[in-house]
Amino acid sequence: MIRSCFLIFIVVLGAVSCSQRQSNHIQYQITSIEEDTIAQLQVTMSFLPSKDGVTVLEYPDNAWGQENLHNAIKSMEIKDIQGEIEANKDSGWITLKHPKNLKELKFQYVLQQDFSGPITSRKTYRPIIQPEYFHTFSHNLFMVPQTAGDTLDVDLTWDGLSKDEVVHNSFGSNKKEQQVSAITKIKFLESVFVGGDFTIDEITINGNSVFLATRGDWVPFSVDEIKRLLKETMENQRNFWEDHSQEYFTVTMQPIFQSIGSSYQGTGLTNSFATSFSNNEFMEIGQMVHLFNHELMHNWIGGVIKNKNEEEQYWFSEGFTEYYTYKNAARNQINGLDGSYFIKSINDLVKNLYSLSIKEAPNSEMNYENFWSNPEFQKLPYYRGALVAFYLDYSIMKESKGERSLDNLMKDILEAAKGEEQKLDHAFFLEMLKNYLPEDSEEIFETYIENGALLPLAEFYEAMGFKYTSEINVFDLGFQFTEDRRGILSVAPGSEADKAGLRPGDKIISQSIWFGNTEYPVEIGVDRNGKQLNFSFKPVRAENAANLVNSKENIEKLKL
Repeated sequence: MIRSCFLIFIVVLGAVSCSQRQSNHIQYQITSIEEDTIAQLQVTMSFLPSKDGVTVLEYPDNAWGQENLHNAIKSMEIKDIQGEIEANKDSGWITLKHPKNLKELKFQYVLQQDFSGPITSRKTYRPIIQPEYFHTFSHNLFMVPQTAGDTLDVDLTWDGLSKDEVVHNSFGSNKKEQQVSAITKIKFLESVFVGGDFTIDEITINGNSVFLATRGDWVPFSVDEIKRLLKETMENQRNFWEDHSQEYFTVTMQPIFQSIGSSYQGTGLTNSFATSFSNNEFMEIGQMVHLFNHELMHNWIGGVIKNKNEEEQYWFSEGFTEYYTYKNAARNQINGLDGSYFIKSINDLVKNLYSLSIKEAPNSEMNYENFWSNPEFQKLPYYRGALVAFYLDYSIMKESKGERSLDNLMKDILEAAKGEEQKLDHAFFLEMLKNYLPEDSEEIFETYIENGALLPLAEFYEAMGFKYTSEINVFDLGFQFTEDRRGILSVAPGSEADKAGLRPGDKIISQSIWFGNTEYPVEIGVDRNGKQLNFSFKPVRAENAANLVNSKENIEKLKL
């Protein structure tokens, strides 16, 4: 009899425990609504608040290069009880004051697009809420209570959409009710949510689902072309890493407006990749090849293999990713590319690196302040890191007589990083590199990565048996803009801009500049003392640097 009572007591205790809301459990109901014909998203959240009667919700005002994100909050309301709401934009907090010891708190807020006009590349990281569709990122859609901790259990319910409108995001496709369990707060807030008139296509790779979410009609290419390119890229990357573990992945494509020239960008997220492209005749499929191959490679480099210090190791996470963008596309002939493309890409890296005034800056200067304030520092780790990867790849091949390459080193690093405790820092990378270049690794690392010296490419090409020339044309505008970019501050003597006739003090009326591209001329119209003048010149400067000959012989020696 005593034993029976004890068992009943256990069952009752369990029932009470299961009925209590956990602090990390958040329910969101997202409803598409309209007010005075203006599209809005109404979010009602239910959660366990702080016992002391003061709960802080995190919602950043500045994030991902965007400022004043709180402007998208149309209204806020604590439901069913009396309370106070305080918004602190500087800290990115919404503070709720409410009765103590509540078992549940319901809070509702309404989001509305806070800008008008066409969707441009500068607006894609803001909440986009239109009558036909919405495109948001988790950090600017969902407020998260600090009481929830670092690992969340999230329930999502989607309402207000017609049967023809889709819901699609980093966690599933066309599911009006979703449960996302045991996800870190960081991963939840690094996700994409779209809905409305998007079209969803599914691709199968080795039994796993990859979804493509697009909207509208595309001018430069068809959706079928993008599906083919996406499948080619992801299949070859997963084969390279021997990793087909991801059961769900999505790529979202949003068209953006640009009247002249092309623009594209992409962001790697949890189970997803969000992209935007200028939908005009200037956009080319080749730009998609680069974007897909670079950004999707971040699933491993930068994703599984994490930097210990972001900017300090950008030479690896961005530079090595850039190198494998070219190598993966060429050796797998993605979109018909081959060794000729690889050689051109390596030569372009050299040209781009030599065009920078900081091309020999030591890696110690690659810090947060410099990277996010100086466009040249934003480019440097891509160019330098990719060329170092190329140098190491063929040095390892030569050392091992063709039996090993940088591929083997990268897979070793990936295996070591899978436990999430081992992050990529300089000591770890050097330790791994010594297994492949035992005699030269320290000198190579210190000289070309840490100190930033230019690689001895001519000497390297000689040792590898590659044919090369000794001069390149690098991109050089030949002039400096004024701070407001409306005039010419200075012109370099002897530059092509100087030879064309551009002068300090000229006021810019019109311009067409393909930055970083030496093939297209600079077209610029200026006002000089009330007289309108037009100039055209090639933005080039000759430099002494080794340039690989794009020949059949060199392509064969590359052994891609």
